[in-house]
Amino acid sequence: MTSRRLLRGLVLAALGSVLVYGVLAALTDAPAVASALRGFPLPTLGAMIALTLVCYFLRALRWRFLVSRVDCPMSLSDAVYVQFSGMTMTVTPGKVGEVLKAYLAREICDLRMSRGIAIVFSERLADLIAVLVLSLGGVSLLGGAWFSVALAGLVIALGTFAVSSERFHQFVLRLVMSRKWSRRHHASATAMSETVREVLRTGPFVVSIAFSLVAWGAEGVAFALSLRALGFTALGIWPAIAIYAASTVVGALAFLPGGIGFTELSIAALLVAAGMPGPDASAATVIIRLVTMWFGVGLGWIVFATRPRMLRAFFSAPAIE
Repeated sequence: MTSRRLLRGLVLAALGSVLVYGVLAALTDAPAVASALRGFPLPTLGAMIALTLVCYFLRALRWRFLVSRVDCPMSLSDAVYVQFSGMTMTVTPGKVGEVLKAYLAREICDLRMSRGIAIVFSERLADLIAVLVLSLGGVSLLGGAWFSVALAGLVIALGTFAVSSERFHQFVLRLVMSRKWSRRHHASATAMSETVREVLRTGPFVVSIAFSLVAWGAEGVAFALSLRALGFTALGIWPAIAIYAASTVVGALAFLPGGIGFTELSIAALLVAAGMPGPDASAATVIIRLVTMWFGVGLGWIVFATRPRMLRAFFSAPAIE
């Protein structure tokens, strides 16, 4: 995947977000939405940004913990740099652009790309489990849908157990290596297999999920603060966290850049279902997405640029591989 393609995807995602926010405003009384946005208290916005930063730093600590499991010691400053720079690719389809983290880890501590990609995979799996756990209360607003989420969580847990087993990896490696074209990638496939088994072991994976729960929970609390600031007190903190998490799951399953469109519509629909007026629901949706997604993308580019050599290498590379 070339850096130019990733940047093109970023621009398209930004345009898509503007379109989605415009549609939300038009459907729910644009002047009322604009009024709610203008009147949003700055202290609450500051608190939301602070909670979002907590989320980002927790993810950096998790990255450092996971790479240490595969003999890639990384300083805290390097881990923060890799995590924040990786957020520039949050709005790539399915977050596949986060392989940038694997690329940066290779440049910083000589970690094989295949190992870095395996760690990114384990992070996404831990995040998925965490948001499913947090979303149970939110989807229950749709009328008993919590059973489907619980079932999905069980399937993912069983799948994780299977993927972490040595027998599964031996089977997959034999299958892959039976293809003539793939034999030249034997070393990378083996390294990826070893890394997945290591980071999905019970101990490390439980720690990874714990980081995910607290990190996503912090963003959920930020969402709850925005609802209070807009005068909607019918939902407590936990239901608000659940709605935010449930909408994140919907966006992830859509496999669109940053879940754009599906996440926003899910947030707004769940808030309206909970009794929030349409214009306020749209305003809350726009605010939380700006704070938790686009703020991260912008901050990521700023952090990425603090090491010009890395930035130049990224743009000059024909592909991240």
